[in-house]
Amino acid sequence: MGLLLCCCAAPTLAQVCAEPADGQTSLRGCVHALPDAAAARVLNALGLPVLTGGEWYRIDLATAGGRYLLDIGLPDAYRVQVYQQQGGQVRSVLALGAASTYTDRPVQHRRLMAPLSLAPGAATVYVYYHSHGKMLMQARLWNADQLNASDTEEHLFSGLVVGIMLAMVPVAVLGLGGQRALGYRMYGAIVLTNILFVGQVEGYNFAFLWPGAPAWNMLAPGALGGLSLMAHIGFAMDFMQMRTRMPQLLRWHRALLAVCVLTVAAHLVYELDTLLTIQMLAYSGLGCAVAFIGVRRRIEAARFYLLGTSILMVIPLILFIFVVLGVQLVPFFSVLSFPKFGGLGETLLFGAAVVSQFQKFNARQAESRLLRLAEAEQLLLAEQTKLAALEQANERLLRLASASHDIAQPLASLRLAFSAMAPQHGPIAEHIDTTLAYAQSLLKDLIEQARQDQRLPEPIVLTSMFGQLGQAFQAEASVKGLRLSVRASDVRVTGSSLLLYRILANLLANAVRHTPSGRIVLGTRRRPGGVEIQLFDTGPGIPAPARERLLQPFEQGGHSEGFGLGLFIVKNLCQQCGYALRIASTPGRGSCFAVFIPSTLMC
Repeated sequence: MGLLLCCCAAPTLAQVCAEPADGQTSLRGCVHALPDAAAARVLNALGLPVLTGGEWYRIDLATAGGRYLLDIGLPDAYRVQVYQQQGGQVRSVLALGAASTYTDRPVQHRRLMAPLSLAPGAATVYVYYHSHGKMLMQARLWNADQLNASDTEEHLFSGLVVGIMLAMVPVAVLGLGGQRALGYRMYGAIVLTNILFVGQVEGYNFAFLWPGAPAWNMLAPGALGGLSLMAHIGFAMDFMQMRTRMPQLLRWHRALLAVCVLTVAAHLVYELDTLLTIQMLAYSGLGCAVAFIGVRRRIEAARFYLLGTSILMVIPLILFIFVVLGVQLVPFFSVLSFPKFGGLGETLLFGAAVVSQFQKFNARQAESRLLRLAEAEQLLLAEQTKLAALEQANERLLRLASASHDIAQPLASLRLAFSAMAPQHGPIAEHIDTTLAYAQSLLKDLIEQARQDQRLPEPIVLTSMFGQLGQAFQAEASVKGLRLSVRASDVRVTGSSLLLYRILANLLANAVRHTPSGRIVLGTRRRPGGVEIQLFDTGPGIPAPARERLLQPFEQGGHSEGFGLGLFIVKNLCQQCGYALRIASTPGRGSCFAVFIPSTLMC
């Protein structure tokens, strides 16, 4: 690359350009740059004013005479002055300043053209211009017919490039409803700013968009380049998923975006073309590094993005070398054509990245919809299985209700008989009557549950329920010499009072049955996320290996009385009500049975 630049920048031998038969001449071999001192001597000798701050060139021509157009190769300049010298006479053929509009040009063309009227023989043309950077002049000499033919070809090619770039805008529009809507908007901004930048360096913008605004026309290249850079930064932040996958780089990009905004604003006052070019070069290197990181982290379509950022790095580098540093490019090729090819390549590659990412996003969405459909089918199957199980459970519950109804009749007769014996046997008959009444209530509750299994939630005052439980089990505890303590509680919960009463009654019955001495305490305690009803006893305790076993039906511990259904009933009722059963026990010291009621079931 260094050798190529040196060859391209090498000076050519002084020569005179003759007019060829095809009607156009490249003047590269006969364009001679004049240093300021040499230009001053020549201009003073010719009696012409010496202009400084720009570039002076001398062009030596030999023609057969006629009217020609000198193409300076630039779309605009802060100031341009062209003098024609032939036969000892010098005259100005082009003079434009910073305030000159497009209509002030003697030849209204998108590039600066100087009309020459030459006699046969040798002639010299002196060209001065002050434009962006130190771009070397690539002049051409045209006749009118050949210029029109060349313009037609260039217009067709430029229209094709812009058309391809505009065709990528619907990619951004179609993607606005997708996952990365901001990225699609930024891609659309990149395409539009690239089109405007290409139109600016090709001279179309000044000819068609703002022909009466020469001051803005000179600021437009830097402003459009800065806007394009801001669009690139926004696109990178969203496309590379920096918010979730590269938070540190996200902060750097936000800072760069703020700096770029300030630079573009300052450019509108101080003309900071060189600084904006350096910023684009600096960001392009960072963009390539970010794209490489994205490729390594397997971000979708990051390879296309890496190729696009590589173009973003190459084009500003070329413009910096050949425009700002004033190095000549390869012969017969204008440096101002590079933004056109670069914008096209960048648009296509970024568009491929956006389309690839959008397609993969749609594929994931389709896969997700299929998974949700499969889950819905599984839920439907589970619901059908659940309904079948509920029907079977209802049948069993009806059979149990029928049996309970039949058992309730003899229990009622037995209770009536004991009631008649109450005056003769006193407390014993009263205790038996209370027990029979409890059995009748259980049977009645079973029948009621079969009749209306979906019970409406009701408010339950725990203090009231604890009082009823204390009265029901106080006599049985006193017979065994146990102290039964019930702690008042202001907690109110919602649910089935019948089911909660059955849970606590079974736990109290077990505690009274298995506690030989000591005390039993029933109370509540606040817990994170709910409240816990706790029952403490000073019984023999339950070894850890036996706890899960005792929750199964018909499992008993030691020489226990009963049927082994108490804890099994408690576990099932807790699951039905949405409670959680916890058992803590220390062998030889006692046990704690806790029923956790979540806050969603509290008043």
